[in-house]
Amino acid sequence: MVMPNQPDTGVVHKWKKTALVIDVVIPNDSNIRKKEHKKMEKQVTIYSTFSCKLIADKPRATLTAGTTIIPVGGSVTLTCSVQSSDGSKYEWFRRTQTTSEGKIRDQQNRDIRVSEGGIYSCRGTRGNPVYYTDISDDVTIEKTISNKVVVKQRPNWPQIFRGETITLTCEVQEGGETTEWEYEWRGPSTPTQWTHNNDVTFRVSESSSGDYTCKSRRRDDSYSSTEWSEAFTLSASNKPRATLTAGTTIIPVGGSVTLTCSVQSSDGWKYEWFRRTQTTSEGKIRDQQNRDIRVSQGGIYRCRGTRGNPVYYTDRSDDVTIEITFSNKVVVKQQPNWPQIFRGEMTHNNDVTFRVSESSSGDYMCKSRRRDDSYSSTEWSEAFTLSASSKSYKPRATLTAGTTIIPVGGSVTLTCSVQSSDGWKYEWFRRTQTTSEGKIRDQQNRDIRVSQGGIYSCRGTRGNPVYYTYISDDVTIEITFSNKVVVKQQPNWPQIFRGETITLTCEVQEGGETTEWWYEWRGPRTPTQWTHNNDVTFRVSESSSGDYMCKSRRRDDSYSSTEWSEAFTLSASTDKPKAKLRADNTAVPVGGSVTLTCSVNPSSSSGWKYYWYRDNTTVDVVPTSNGQINVSQEGLYRCRGGRGNPVYYTEDSQEIQINTTGFGCERSSFIVPFIIGLVSGIIVVLLLIIMLIYINRFSLAQLVERYSSASHPGKTSRS
Repeated sequence: MVMPNQPDTGVVHKWKKTALVIDVVIPNDSNIRKKEHKKMEKQVTIYSTFSCKLIADKPRATLTAGTTIIPVGGSVTLTCSVQSSDGSKYEWFRRTQTTSEGKIRDQQNRDIRVSEGGIYSCRGTRGNPVYYTDISDDVTIEKTISNKVVVKQRPNWPQIFRGETITLTCEVQEGGETTEWEYEWRGPSTPTQWTHNNDVTFRVSESSSGDYTCKSRRRDDSYSSTEWSEAFTLSASNKPRATLTAGTTIIPVGGSVTLTCSVQSSDGWKYEWFRRTQTTSEGKIRDQQNRDIRVSQGGIYRCRGTRGNPVYYTDRSDDVTIEITFSNKVVVKQQPNWPQIFRGEMTHNNDVTFRVSESSSGDYMCKSRRRDDSYSSTEWSEAFTLSASSKSYKPRATLTAGTTIIPVGGSVTLTCSVQSSDGWKYEWFRRTQTTSEGKIRDQQNRDIRVSQGGIYSCRGTRGNPVYYTYISDDVTIEITFSNKVVVKQQPNWPQIFRGETITLTCEVQEGGETTEWWYEWRGPRTPTQWTHNNDVTFRVSESSSGDYMCKSRRRDDSYSSTEWSEAFTLSASTDKPKAKLRADNTAVPVGGSVTLTCSVNPSSSSGWKYYWYRDNTTVDVVPTSNGQINVSQEGLYRCRGGRGNPVYYTEDSQEIQINTTGFGCERSSFIVPFIIGLVSGIIVVLLLIIMLIYINRFSLAQLVERYSSASHPGKTSRS
């Protein structure tokens, strides 16, 4: 039915009753292309002009499948559709490679489920008379059968190398042996189409590595196949190199050694063995394909692995040199045969001559072989150990002297040595401050005796070419004069106190007065080098105590000197001395004086002068040794001792008060006799009184006795 709002128009001939489409206007939103065509003539009765809608192209059905693989025991859904149109029914068709296309009966629905493999198509139908769309494109449906397939490799080696030839086989399991199959492969080096061959043989290359899968189908049913096999992974390694190892490379006398050839961690190998010498070309060892072989000949051996068909060869192994051992013995000997060798010396080990360096230290061994057989030799000699000095340095000679002082008229022995080594000769040298160093002729011994003063040194020599040690340290030898020297002290006091200044003099005796001398001192407060001065002046301190010695030498001969003087012992008293003051009377008598005496404690010291003070005023300096003065003046007296230059003072003495008596010089001559007379008179009077009393008592006793005798005469006779 034509809708009135559509632009498509047609003209109908009323009388001839035929319809002809004159022109068609196609809307932009339709899928119909403009076309002019004539519709079938139809007897119709037309009473007026009308409009109709026309489809320009015949449509094509579209066939889609949810999946093109029917699982085992299952089915798939196919869907047929015709653009966006309604009212269609559908016809379904199926064919195979061996059967022609046939209509599927009783199937007019848009969706159908199928469980057979094949090539499917469909078309839409509608109207009456029936209108057919074009048939859809083909869709191939495959049915999965339950048989399993497996990819297997031949040879079944775990590691495959580039260049080897292998075969991959697609094997149908679970009853597939009785069926004729076709095979399809997926993989880097496999065919892309179905084939009757279940195996693929190829030479492995870098591009061969990857996953390989296959599936199969029966030859009489192209649309039923197995599932894809599990992936077989091929990893192609680089071409390997055989590895040749030997238990030992030295064949013992009368024995053999085992050689082993291997190829990484892979299987299926056979081996080819090769041997050559310096005079023969390489040749294959016959009848040897094992991994291990035993050989009893010297030579250069190598091997390679082989496997597969066609044969695949590995790279050849590295060379291994095998030597056969003679029974002859060899020994390393050194010339010169010194027990210790130093860097820079030349040594000969048989025919090997070299200059010893730090890297030369170590063990040396040798072996020998016949010139006509490079692979037969003796065993290694025992090790000869070369030690290039413990410190690995050029040695220094050591010069020692029994004594460095040549006694008067005598000599000393000098000894030159070089560590604990042998074979040395020695060169000796001497110099003085005024002469350059010169070699002492005709002296090559280790020990020499010398009677001259000077500076001596030496060095060791040995070998050819001559090897020289470093020159020794210097040793100074001095010759002793017969002159005696004495240390004397000025001032020559027996006891010295801290703070005093003294001078020690080195005095050369026995004719030393006419010679110019140098002097050397030993002592706590003396210079440590030779000096022109023969005396040393210093202020005594606690550290000055000790022994002082000196010796001298002529100024024109630095290596001839006197012996050391006898020790002069200086003992510095630690306590500063104190003066002591005594007075014979502290009262000055009339017309007289008192004596004051000053002394220094200890009394063993000498050389003192005395300084007197009265009421803090200097009185007098008494140079006499007894240190006495007479004073007649009243006052507070003290004193102290002093000696030396500069003057050294003792501590001050205690103070003593001196007093005077009487009233003056005019009355003193009268008062004293008066007092004496007065006292004498009193004494005389007292004596007279005592005598009178005694006499009186004696006289009275006699009178009484007489009286008693007169009064009693009879008592007297009886008595």
